[in-house]
Amino acid sequence: MRFTLKQLRYFDAVLRTGSVARAAVELNISQSSITAAIDVIEQVTGAELLRRMPAKGIVPTDKGAEAGKRVRSFLEQARIFESDLLSVTGDPTGILRLACYAPTAPYVLPPILRRVSASYPSIRIELKEGNMQEISELLSAGVVDMALTYRRLTPESQPFVPMFRAKPMALIPDTSPLVKQDEVTLADLADEPMILLDLPGTHAYFCGIFEDAGLRPNVVHTTKSSSVLRGLVSAQFGYALMNICGPNDRSGDEGYIAKPISDLSDAPQFGVTYTVAAQRSSMVKSVLKTCRDIATKGGFDHLIE
Repeated sequence: MRFTLKQLRYFDAVLRTGSVARAAVELNISQSSITAAIDVIEQVTGAELLRRMPAKGIVPTDKGAEAGKRVRSFLEQARIFESDLLSVTGDPTGILRLACYAPTAPYVLPPILRRVSASYPSIRIELKEGNMQEISELLSAGVVDMALTYRRLTPESQPFVPMFRAKPMALIPDTSPLVKQDEVTLADLADEPMILLDLPGTHAYFCGIFEDAGLRPNVVHTTKSSSVLRGLVSAQFGYALMNICGPNDRSGDEGYIAKPISDLSDAPQFGVTYTVAAQRSSMVKSVLKTCRDIATKGGFDHLIE
């Protein structure tokens, strides 16, 4: 091969970040090293692959975009090969890149990381968080191997292993008369001030729950942070809907309490999705088995019941 894996990684980083400077920061190397690698690859291929555009950074030419796809696929296969080779004489070994839908991360990650660490100590997990759209893009680009997310925005082409269904619950301020009820209805909530989690896919989803029942929610604040959302509910600014609620949400000690919604049957699937290439990896197979085992043994039940 007339260029090295390292040079291909540099080229891929520039394509992903759109900038030599950002790629250098990500890889913790000098910009000159990246520029030299790009020069070598363009010289070997005999084509202009990248262009510097004012105010746009670096963009690929048509040939560069096609080369980028092939480089990304090759690097992913090379990394999986390296991991599997290291695993031949023992337990799965290597770095697994795992993404998680940010609002659910504090609840679903700990049991998975704890079990993986105990069962497969030679697997090191690199975490990324994001909204559902960002996670789908990370998987499609090969930036991560697996992701914990909802099925709703996961492309059908990506394998998906469901772990549980998460029916939305209402986080009710503890000063509201509704906290005295064992359950609430959508009609109970519709006129109350609502704090809406405003991420790609969530605005339409939560508002659609009311619209399907012929109602309209009274949204008074929106936020992209689930922590800010809980803080606003605790401060009595309104109620909120969340699909996954931890023990603190149910305790009544945080200034609010989670209540089931009696006339709501929708319960989206939450699980783990992964790339087609990654499914051959012994690391991915091991972590998938871990996720299935935890779900089968009720390890997530406290989040959804």
